[in-house]
Amino acid sequence: MKRIRLLWSLFLKERSEPEPFYQALGAEAAFDLEKRYGIQGHRILDVGCGPGWYAEAMRKYGATVLGIDGDMGVLTRARFPISGLMLGDATLMAFPDNSFDGVFCSNMLEHTSNPSMVIDEIIRVLKPGGWGYLSWTNWYSPNGGHNMNPYQYLGPKWGPRLYEKRHGPPPDNRYGEGLFAVHIGPTLRMIRQRTDISITRIEPRYWPWARFIIAIPGLREFFTWNCVIRFNRGN
Repeated sequence: MKRIRLLWSLFLKERSEPEPFYQALGAEAAFDLEKRYGIQGHRILDVGCGPGWYAEAMRKYGATVLGIDGDMGVLTRARFPISGLMLGDATLMAFPDNSFDGVFCSNMLEHTSNPSMVIDEIIRVLKPGGWGYLSWTNWYSPNGGHNMNPYQYLGPKWGPRLYEKRHGPPPDNRYGEGLFAVHIGPTLRMIRQRTDISITRIEPRYWPWARFIIAIPGLREFFTWNCVIRFNRGN
């Protein structure tokens, strides 16, 4: 509970002070990856890297981390610039096949119009046997609308329309441009149909002890908040 209280207190200030929240998430994610995979010496790609908070945290464990993001604005948002980050399209990455020991993709799928192509590319650049970490904020979660919260509960068709009618376009993450509706059910079906990966774990990111929610259609869309899929590429 102490962990959840800390993350919640930082999340409440995320709009005005994003760095403490994402640095805490980065430290937690890097510790988890080191414990699971032993990332020292690993070559890792951070897809949707933003200012590089996760990349910086993974490097502290001895990993070589490159980052790619499609938004130059977020790449330059960090107080202290981080090397190895580049502007690029996650649906058509310029890396050769089998380039990375691991691929980390946090909170990016809801910011692309073609999640399946991003997943294709993640698996393509993974080495055989390499690990993948994929998380996203699902549309009907409390933060699914980002700047539009809680209008996402009216659905992706009417929620954004009503929000903009009342408030005008959001400053960023406008629906249909920088934000898209990603749901757990369809995403899990898409992932489970693949024969080139093996899924090792699916869970709510912030409360992994509540994994049972993932198995309950409908309920999972509201209460998972952020879904994590861990997998390995086949040999």
